[in-house]
Amino acid sequence: MQDQHVYSVKVEWTGNQGTGTDHYRSYKRDHTISMNGKPDLLGSADPTFRGDRTRHDPEELLVSALSACHMMSYLHVYAINGIVVIA
Repeated sequence: MQDQHVYSVKVEWTGNQGTGTDHYRSYKRDHTISMNGKPDLLGSADPTFRGDRTRHDPEELLVSALSACHMMSYLHVYAINGIVVIA
């Protein structure tokens, strides 16, 4: 029997400035990313695409997820081969 992994994420757009998406420049790209039992992440688009540079953008989150998975894979390989990593 295989383990089942279920991930639940909610993304809510919070950038309506009163007129919705009636024009490309009339709305913010701000959004909130929520996961049960964890702090919310404030997101936006990359600043190049009219986003808020103080918030996480999808490109940064994708790269950080890939980097973290890569790191944890290496840590697993080290651990099962008796290589001790301390930092």
